[in-house]
Amino acid sequence: MIVSGPVYTAITGSPVAAATAAMIGLFAEKGMTQWGLPQILMICVPATLTGVVAGALVSMFLGKDLKDDPEYRARLAAGDIPAPQAAADRQPHKPAAKISAYLFLSGVALVVLLGFFPDLRQLCGAKGAIGMPIVIEVVMMSVAAIMLMLTRVNVDAVPKTATRRAGVVAVIGIFGLAWLGDSFIAANKEVIVPAIGHLAEVAPWTFAFGLFFSSVLLYSQAATTRALMPLGIVLGIPPQFLIAMFPSVNGDFFIPTYGSLIAAINFDLSGTTKIGKYVLNPSFMIPGLVATATAVSTGLLLARLMF
Repeated sequence: MIVSGPVYTAITGSPVAAATAAMIGLFAEKGMTQWGLPQILMICVPATLTGVVAGALVSMFLGKDLKDDPEYRARLAAGDIPAPQAAADRQPHKPAAKISAYLFLSGVALVVLLGFFPDLRQLCGAKGAIGMPIVIEVVMMSVAAIMLMLTRVNVDAVPKTATRRAGVVAVIGIFGLAWLGDSFIAANKEVIVPAIGHLAEVAPWTFAFGLFFSSVLLYSQAATTRALMPLGIVLGIPPQFLIAMFPSVNGDFFIPTYGSLIAAINFDLSGTTKIGKYVLNPSFMIPGLVATATAVSTGLLLARLMF
């Protein structure tokens, strides 16, 4: 499981980073070069952090405690999952685990640094900086390779880890679903985009709903950003408010077939994280809606106060 984290990050290409890169590219294309990564982070980081905290607080009051959950107790009695242990009784982490964790965090820090300073991604003789999705893939694959060399982990065991199995299922699922959603939007773009535009003309804040439900269909934050954010600029919505609405492109939790959702369900040995009996009531629904609504509301407030 040591190497699986950075490899999964590299394969999925970090959807949020790709969407952010699409947002920056859109502003640059429209001549709004004063709006870049620092301005996006100034609004989105505190806004999304507030949203995550709100979603976490709501999650504390959802479902039953493990000691009272019948499915968890049944799995525990059947020996399908290990019994909980006191901290003192747990085996200490191997030195390789600590090394891999530090390497992974270093890779994340390097990705953030390269995102902040595009000049560091500029190759000699190239017309522009290397795109962030490629940078993430190169950095994280390199981190995984360094982990293998330093920790001397059994390479044959890596593909057999739970993280790798969940990651492969997630990657295959997201490719198919993103393709399907993108095809649907492309085929009906002349109907969907004007409908969102007419609604946003009357009440600009409703543009966030258009972004959200489009991301539900597209299964891609970057594709949603590229498809609809230009419409927001055409409608005259100020850039700071478009940035504030940016978290609403993360509506892929609405239908529980997104890669990270599938992975989360597979990781949860307790069986308490579920797709839901009626599909549209997964474990992620209420926390996701609360987190998104809080993030967008906070972002709009910050955008009004900062700019």
